[in-house]
Amino acid sequence: MAQDRIGVMLETVSRLHRKQSLPHLENLLGKTSDTDLIALFKAMLDEESARILPLLPRVKAIRVLRALSTDQRAHLVSLAEIREILPILEELPPDELNQLASRVEKNKQAQIRMLLSMRQRPTTLIDDRMMGCSSKDGGDAASEDEDSPGTEKTTPSEHSPKNLEKAQLLFENIQTFHAKAANRTLQNILAKAYPADLASAFEMLPPETVPELFLLIQENDQRAKVLGELGEALQQAVVEACRLESLPPVVARMAPDKRTDLFSHLDKEVAEKIIAQLDQETKTEIENLLQYPPESAGGVMTSQFFALPEDTLVSEAIAAVRTLPTYEMVFYLYVTDESGRLTGVSSLRQLLLANPRKPLREMMNTRVVQIHTHAPQEEVVEIVRHYRLLGIPVVDEMGVMVGLVTVDDIFPIFQDEVTEDMLKMAGAHSDEIEADSSLPIVRIRLPWLMLVFLGGVMGVGIYHYFEQEVLEMISMIYFLPVVTALAGNVGNQSATVVIRGLRTGEIKANAFWKVFPREVGAGFLMGILTGALLGLTAYILFRNTDLVQVVATAATLTITLSSILATTVPLLLGRKGGDPTALTGPMLTTIIDVSGIASYFLIAHFFID
Repeated sequence: MAQDRIGVMLETVSRLHRKQSLPHLENLLGKTSDTDLIALFKAMLDEESARILPLLPRVKAIRVLRALSTDQRAHLVSLAEIREILPILEELPPDELNQLASRVEKNKQAQIRMLLSMRQRPTTLIDDRMMGCSSKDGGDAASEDEDSPGTEKTTPSEHSPKNLEKAQLLFENIQTFHAKAANRTLQNILAKAYPADLASAFEMLPPETVPELFLLIQENDQRAKVLGELGEALQQAVVEACRLESLPPVVARMAPDKRTDLFSHLDKEVAEKIIAQLDQETKTEIENLLQYPPESAGGVMTSQFFALPEDTLVSEAIAAVRTLPTYEMVFYLYVTDESGRLTGVSSLRQLLLANPRKPLREMMNTRVVQIHTHAPQEEVVEIVRHYRLLGIPVVDEMGVMVGLVTVDDIFPIFQDEVTEDMLKMAGAHSDEIEADSSLPIVRIRLPWLMLVFLGGVMGVGIYHYFEQEVLEMISMIYFLPVVTALAGNVGNQSATVVIRGLRTGEIKANAFWKVFPREVGAGFLMGILTGALLGLTAYILFRNTDLVQVVATAATLTITLSSILATTVPLLLGRKGGDPTALTGPMLTTIIDVSGIASYFLIAHFFID
């Protein structure tokens, strides 16, 4: 009897689903008992069941899914769209989700793993090296030099190696549930996602939908972290969409440096209204940080740092660490005198291993790497790169410690520097990336294009000047494009190596006589090799020994000259304190091309005479 009832129900459900009578189908499924639903899905385990499962009431769907065997459940999930059954999968325990993920195809496995990572939301871990500790287990103390914040070579570990994939999956899930107006599920996703992943996903969404999604985030702490990770344009859009009275609790929870960045590019009137609603301590902190230029050490520092007077006992310092507020990064203990001037530093490991009865002045390291508030941010990057530090103390004119630049603040600056160098070498500018129309791009690129145009005109003049030689050996024109292309390529290679070495510090500006012979020697050897190959080609094609001599000699000398120019210009600029990328890109290419054409025809003129 029960079997007949299930058979009739199966036929009815299939018919309603084929006719897309979803309201009637949902009503029928909602009134069906759990026992019958489980029997129905076991009998109907095919693609149709995967489409019907999301139509069940959530509680019933979970009961049905958990009642199926592991193989049946995996088969059902393989047929279904993960986005449609995600609210149901969310209710499964982590061990069951893990087991399910191991049995489905790779792309769906990634989506389930993403769900798991959002649910677990582990706190960011810090390894021993980041805390200034030895990686070895046990009580053997490293020497002070090994443990010194000035010499420790540490690199932050990466705990999210597939950030882009996670952000893409998060973006797809948010987009799907937003289209379905599934706000409850969206709130759950937004609450559990990492702020950095959420900000990346928001950047992929249409800008007009971001403020609406931001307002679905319930906790102010999560809102503050996400707002701090967003780009400038989206930050402004979110602030404009929020009520002014709702922003101060969010802004107050932002890290001081992130908060300063936000106010530095907000409309002045809006910023003043928000600041007016903050407590006095936060107001003072914002005003102090906003007084520094945005691209200085003071402009990127945080006012949260761990510092104690030098007469503090080690035991008291350890107790202070335990009661320390939640700061952005705490790797080092900074020591100050009575006036607040920075006098020493200690890693947390040194602090724990020191005699508890000693004052900090007796165990601190007095060789403190520090930077002035108005130092350019490029100098901050250089110090971090050179000393491998996780934090640099920032001091004012009197030597009083006023802030800390942490390694996470350095990464965007370093990335901007690399991007700027690459764009300069191509004759472009970073403003082009965010340009709204073609006109700003044309204004930036046209001067460089005019430079190339002038170089071309000079090349035409050289052709005209050596017209007689061209007429006497017309076949040499065939090889000119090859020679100039080879010279330009060798020049670009030399310039790229030298400029990158100067920017990273691997090549010193005063190491001219070390770098110059190496690069020019490489250019000369490549010139000989390619010149010989071109000469051989000229002989095979034209059987003209004069042409062979012209082409082979011209290729060798032109390529050598190219490497000389490409090496000398950046090195001399670096030595004079200039920007080594200033004469690269279109300008250097034009110089190499014109000089290459001139040298080619001069050599031809010599041989013909």
